[in-house]
Amino acid sequence: MAAHRPLASIFIFLSAGILLGQYWVLSWAPLAILVFSSAMAGLLLIRRRILSMFLIGMAFIFLGVLLVHSGKVLPKNHIFYIAKYYRKDPVLLEGVVVSDVQKRESFRGKRTTFTLEVKRFKTRWGWKKKSGKALVNIFREESLAYGDYVILEGKMYRPFNFSKDKKFTYRDYLSRRGIKFIISVKKDGYVEILESHRGNFLQAASLKTKDRLGKVFRRHLPKPQADLMQAMVLGDRYNLPQHLMDLFIRTGTAHILAISGQNVAIVAFMVFLFLKATFFSRRWQYVLTILFVIFYAFLTGAQPSVVRAAIMAAIFLLSFITQRETDSINSLSLAAVLLLVYNPMNLFDIGFQLSFICVLAILVYYPRIMHFYPKAHRYFGAKPTLFVAQSLAISLAAWLGVAGLIAYYFNIITPITILANLIVVPCMSAIMALGFGLLGAGLVLPGIAFVFADCLNLVLNLMVASIYLFSKVPAAYIQLIDVSLWEVGGYYLAVILLTVLLIRLTKRMNYDKVDAIT
Repeated sequence: MAAHRPLASIFIFLSAGILLGQYWVLSWAPLAILVFSSAMAGLLLIRRRILSMFLIGMAFIFLGVLLVHSGKVLPKNHIFYIAKYYRKDPVLLEGVVVSDVQKRESFRGKRTTFTLEVKRFKTRWGWKKKSGKALVNIFREESLAYGDYVILEGKMYRPFNFSKDKKFTYRDYLSRRGIKFIISVKKDGYVEILESHRGNFLQAASLKTKDRLGKVFRRHLPKPQADLMQAMVLGDRYNLPQHLMDLFIRTGTAHILAISGQNVAIVAFMVFLFLKATFFSRRWQYVLTILFVIFYAFLTGAQPSVVRAAIMAAIFLLSFITQRETDSINSLSLAAVLLLVYNPMNLFDIGFQLSFICVLAILVYYPRIMHFYPKAHRYFGAKPTLFVAQSLAISLAAWLGVAGLIAYYFNIITPITILANLIVVPCMSAIMALGFGLLGAGLVLPGIAFVFADCLNLVLNLMVASIYLFSKVPAAYIQLIDVSLWEVGGYYLAVILLTVLLIRLTKRMNYDKVDAIT
């Protein structure tokens, strides 16, 4: 493994093991022995560097296979084993609400959706203790909350596969979250709350805070703008209209609707700025900022992109406390390894893949693209174009990284993204700052909340109008019929070759500078 970036090597080996685990079936005990023996052999032969690296790498490959195997093994009392006998008739079961309760609009009217952790299941022989998770759809508005212990009656069925190809299926998406079945409760179906406050205290507190903040947006903003703010600040996208989602996808700016690095960076900066005005020491300012960033990750649903950004932000802030320099790619790899150990199926999550490859592309390409700026600014001026050059470099780097995956999953290429981000990213920074200003005013000083609300409304409308105009530019996006995995592989091979070329060019430019000085 690379000495200067060991975590990057660990991520590669672990990912290879998870991929292998999809096809290699082996029982738990032999896999555990392989992991232990490979790791011990690698440590004992540490002086023989190449052999030691190979053995430790194999240990992480076997660990990846073991994690996949462990995730596939269901407990004997899991509802998966008995559900097939109860697909025609309604079932009666008890469980705890373990997710945020969402109130959605559907073609049947209101719908209440949440995840239920099953505790008991009524079989033909009476109530039996069971385990497993199910997605519950109640086709009416129901007053439920996280932590409620409920009894309900509904039909149980496997999730449908809406996609005709195997690139993305709803069944696989739910399975990666540990959900094997959907329970559908009719408008007049039986639902009763038996007990409350059965959930995790911290998650309950974060969801209650999230609900309270969402009410501030809904109170002070029109519904479309409130829905956008809930997506960008709180991570709730289920109320966004489809035509608006399509607009963001066609311009390649859908990333602003997912909580990611920029959101977390703005939050961390604002919290740190506020703490600087308090009596806390510099060390405690960093510690409290890290704690708030972790809380914000929980608040917004702890999606892979949020957790990745929170881990990287925490490592960056810790470097100031320990006074040690951090390597960005190592930090990114650490975030990826932790997410894969927690749930190896994250590797196949679209959000996980896009989030990590986008950040990696920025880390690799941005400094190399900016190497060409000193020559370019001679013709256009230095200071006025620096911001534009930096924004273009970041946008181009990110687009190069995610273009292949977006083409593969969504059958679309969005060249306009590079220009659209020049407007969208600054708008997003202003929106986040104004959004937190509105939340603070709405909770503490409601009388001045209208100032933030009016400014926020103006910036949101400006951003959406700009995205709409960009979508009308000729060849702004190109719809593809189908993209194969081989074509995506060819694209990323070309990207790797471009990377090698850029590294050589930048090294040569550095050598030329040294020669010029000497």
